[in-house]
Amino acid sequence: MIAPPGRDRVHWLVLAALIAASNGVAAPVFLAIEKQGALGALLNTFGVSPIFWFVMFIAGAIAFEPDRESPLRSADKWVLALILLLALIPVVSAGSAGVLLAGLWLASSGSSGSRARRSGLVLLALTTSLIWGHLFLAFLGDRIVSLDGQFVAWLAGTQAQGNLVGFNDGGKPMMIAYGCSSLHNLTMAIQFWVAITQLLRIPLSRGSLLLLAAAIAGNVLVNGLRLATIAHNREAFDYWHVGGGGTLFAWAAVITVAVIVMVGSHALAPRRV
Repeated sequence: MIAPPGRDRVHWLVLAALIAASNGVAAPVFLAIEKQGALGALLNTFGVSPIFWFVMFIAGAIAFEPDRESPLRSADKWVLALILLLALIPVVSAGSAGVLLAGLWLASSGSSGSRARRSGLVLLALTTSLIWGHLFLAFLGDRIVSLDGQFVAWLAGTQAQGNLVGFNDGGKPMMIAYGCSSLHNLTMAIQFWVAITQLLRIPLSRGSLLLLAAAIAGNVLVNGLRLATIAHNREAFDYWHVGGGGTLFAWAAVITVAVIVMVGSHALAPRRV
């Protein structure tokens, strides 16, 4: 059941944060529409991971769970105004900052297990790709893609030097760029794990953390297999990188993290999936 909209603080703060999140991914959305057209962009989830859209939905679903109304307080109104201002500034980083602000405010102002705390944590999970992933790549990107290179070379049975991985037939190696880093798979796993565990009220525990580790490992493996496949198919590089093969692996990553987290949640949840 969904609670009707009213003066509830969680409703308004989360709705503002979702507008801000849409601003935060505006660049890839408009680029996808420009390159693929509206229908093509829709079929490819507008160049944004379907897990990101799903997690946005879960934040809203938690916020609108039937519960006693918690009216907007004076401080909430100031925070809400600032979130909306950030959401409407046509700068991607502004929208991302709005999501971060909303997540921190809700998580810190809500009691344990409340709609505010849980939806706030889900919003903070969105910032792993909106903010923190970009910062990690900015400061540790070379190290991360170098580790990716070693892993992919091991899977492919070739050689690697930093982020340069050899093809199986020799010749000029392929370069693992930041956009192909396994860090993107890591953020996807974190987002889905947070969304499901908060939706189902699964407490943080050793089992929950092991579930997160399994989701991350599974997703990193899928990305490594994609790049290893490219290393064995130089002539089909574009197909496996940005074509149909790349799309298949992208959906394989989504399905992998969803299956791992949902199956694990079935065992951990107080109420069954």
